Amino acid sequence: FLSRESESTMVTCHRVLFVCSSVLHALSLTCLIRRMTPEQSAIRAYLIVIQILLIIGDINAEILFEPVALFPDIASYCLGLLCQAGLPVRYSSSFSAFVNVNIGYAILLCIFFRHQSLLPEGSVFKFRQVRTM
Repeated sequence: FLSRESESTMVTCHRVLFVCSSVLHALSLTCLIRRMTPEQSAIRAYLIVIQILLIIGDINAEILFEPVALFPDIASYCLGLLCQAGLPVRYSSSFSAFVNVNIGYAILLCIFFRHQSLLPEGSVFKFRQVRTM
């Protein structure tokens, strides 16, 4: 059981965190787009994709879905816009999982790109360039 007061406090905390993260996302995107050094231009696209996926994940979790956890049970219910519109929770949860998997994939691509760019030319770990027509 979660009282209305506890629910309201939890939702308010989520919204404050969303505002703080939105400010930080805007600052990060500004730095990635305008303040990136030329030496980092090759990895810039990967970092922008990661940042955009993080923004999409935050919007989904804090506005569209807005889950309220029921501690100590492993359960929650949602109060977000999509839940109020009648969309089942499983769709929003699936979308959250999809975004989180893509964030992990983009981070792995970024790490792989940096690893390949730091290796010397003759290394056995460096992949050859493949030409496509």
